[in-house]
Amino acid sequence: PSFAGMLLQKELRNLYRVLRPERPFVAVVAGAKYDTKIGPLRALHERADALILGGLMYNTYLSARYGLDIAGVTDQDRDLAQELVALDRGKDKILELPRVVESETMEGRVDGRYRTVSLEELRRRGRADFIVDVDPASFDDQRVREVVGSAGTFFINAVMGYMPHFFEGSRALYRMAASNEQAAKLYGGGDTLQEFKALCPGDYLRGLDAEGTYYFTGGGSVLAAIEQGTPYGLEPVRVLMEAA
Repeated sequence: PSFAGMLLQKELRNLYRVLRPERPFVAVVAGAKYDTKIGPLRALHERADALILGGLMYNTYLSARYGLDIAGVTDQDRDLAQELVALDRGKDKILELPRVVESETMEGRVDGRYRTVSLEELRRRGRADFIVDVDPASFDDQRVREVVGSAGTFFINAVMGYMPHFFEGSRALYRMAASNEQAAKLYGGGDTLQEFKALCPGDYLRGLDAEGTYYFTGGGSVLAAIEQGTPYGLEPVRVLMEAA
């Protein structure tokens, strides 16, 4: 008889935990491209109680939301992000991290050429150099702490900064999620797991044995399942899993 392998069964069971999460559901997504994540972002915004963005995704959102000219954000991506801004209007699901790290260059961590700035300052300026990370102090913001501390489920597919040069935002995110011991924590994406393991090895190792924590083998497939609303879009797989 046909049956699903053990790894596939675990992947599917945990995908259902993303699709039917214990609430409040907090999703964290970051990446170097915006246009390839439009569908998953739309689906996550609909499903999540709170959405945290990082990387170029956050830069693009800020550019669209506040009309900022941010280095590295294209006009095309900014136009695409207007849909997400419109979706969030009146819902306020997107949790804005109030401080970011701005760099004059993408050549690395060059002394004297990067600084921490507030969103208020950027809005006054109307422009920004390259935003290369979220300042860890953002996770001390009262609303951020309340949302993260009360979460019932996390889905984290995120490296927050320009690696390997700017890692502090990612480390602060992973540590804060780990501090909520009651929440289910579902991590997806090879880059996410690699950085989590490197930056927070103790939390990563504890997660391997924790019933409420799961590390997906792939991030893209998880995002595709979220966008489609069903694991991998393959109904026969569900039947095989339930029969196994």
